[in-house]
Amino acid sequence: MRAQPNQLSYSESGVGSLTHLAMALFLKRAGLQMTNVSYRGNAPALTDVVAGHLPTMFSNIADAIPQATAESIRLLAVSSKERAPQLPDIPTVAESGFPGFNVLTWNGLMAPAGTPKDIVDKIAAEIGHSVKDPQFAARLDQYGVDPLGNTPAEFRAMVAADTQLWAETVQSLGLKF
Repeated sequence: MRAQPNQLSYSESGVGSLTHLAMALFLKRAGLQMTNVSYRGNAPALTDVVAGHLPTMFSNIADAIPQATAESIRLLAVSSKERAPQLPDIPTVAESGFPGFNVLTWNGLMAPAGTPKDIVDKIAAEIGHSVKDPQFAARLDQYGVDPLGNTPAEFRAMVAADTQLWAETVQSLGLKF
């Protein structure tokens, strides 16, 4: 790749998407250059990797696992800090030589800014209780989701850290959207 800068391409699920930014961050840390090919969503981007039109991408785990099981793609690494429970034999990007690489797709429940704290805390407690239910946790696991059930303060800190990481990444890479 170093001998052929910008001659190889990667797919991503949309300009500014997590799959785009994760690859841009990875390439910067690895000192590599590739051309991004934007798609309207993860499924079409992954479809072109499966078809061999593009050699690589960061994909969400829920879409990647069925393709890997069918041996349509080869999983190289997961972008989380720790190995994914669904893929215990697949190393992390950090284990593969890029310490500190930790990119996660997450979903969170939010409420309007003026929502009373006691209501927010009650909803968060119910969600925290739900993600500990074995049947619900097993269902989430099928989709490659690791249930956190964190507190509003922990969630706020996670959002703030991600906002800072991606703002710095976009700025340092000179990405324009």
